[in-house]
Amino acid sequence: MHTIESLLGLLIQISVPAFAIASMLSMGLRTPLRSFRLQLRDRRTVLAVLGANFVVVPAVGTLIVWLLNGLLPHQTAEGFVIALCAAGAPFVLQLGAMARIPYTETAGPMAVLLLGSIVFMPLVVPFLLQDVHVDGWAVARLLLGTMLSPMIAGIVIAAVFPHRADLCARIAGSVAAVSAVLMFLSGFGANTSLVLQLVLSPVLLVAIGLVALAFLTGRAAGELAGDTLTVPDGPAILTSQRNIAAALLVARTGAEGTGAADGSIVVAILLLSAVGFVMLVPYALATGVVRRRRAGEQVSVGVLLGVVGPKTD
Repeated sequence: MHTIESLLGLLIQISVPAFAIASMLSMGLRTPLRSFRLQLRDRRTVLAVLGANFVVVPAVGTLIVWLLNGLLPHQTAEGFVIALCAAGAPFVLQLGAMARIPYTETAGPMAVLLLGSIVFMPLVVPFLLQDVHVDGWAVARLLLGTMLSPMIAGIVIAAVFPHRADLCARIAGSVAAVSAVLMFLSGFGANTSLVLQLVLSPVLLVAIGLVALAFLTGRAAGELAGDTLTVPDGPAILTSQRNIAAALLVARTGAEGTGAADGSIVVAILLLSAVGFVMLVPYALATGVVRRRRAGEQVSVGVLLGVVGPKTD
């Protein structure tokens, strides 16, 4: 049993950075520079999305977690706080495709949020989690090396080799998908008893509430956004799905030599992400069906899953 747990622990140490690097490389390969330029010019949208993800969600969510800390076992609260501070999840690109949201309306804001997370998390997470040692500079280096650098590399490769960008993006996306599956399996598998304890406790309801809070906050940001966003629930999806890769990378910097080494923080982050996934995928699929039928498009499984679709998406 000890050998299996050791292998699962090693697997999550490998799968987390692999997921972060592969997902950001895939995102960079698929996102032209014009998407960033158009998004950054729309200051109203940028401010609305940044405010939702780095002010309202972390502040209100952390307050809720602190108030309910007595109901949350182990270091679940710390894991939730880290996840609430992490924005810019690459998976929102797929969710946006499912919901028939134009690609630039998810890719542009997601890139802005990723850059914001690289600045925000090293400064805020150590302040909020004073009981868990988190080196802000170590967090910044980790995020720069495993998230920003692969995204920039993907953009450069796509610009230099445009005809090979799609193939490279598919390969990187496949690696990210496999890494994500291994990440969840190893994280939950190495802490089975803790996972069962959390699922059967009020923690699950707290996670659902935090995802709902993020969705409503993002929806309000969508209403306040500028002209570059034509679908108001795009920021809702963007805000609800927290950046699990960034959160897990940050959690690793505070796990050594602390009580977080038992996996409680990692499990809490994975649980919040899984709850968001379960809540958002049905919503994205349902809204995607409605929008495609209104547009007179043919609805198929491939289109709904975002595998194929109109060129304009």
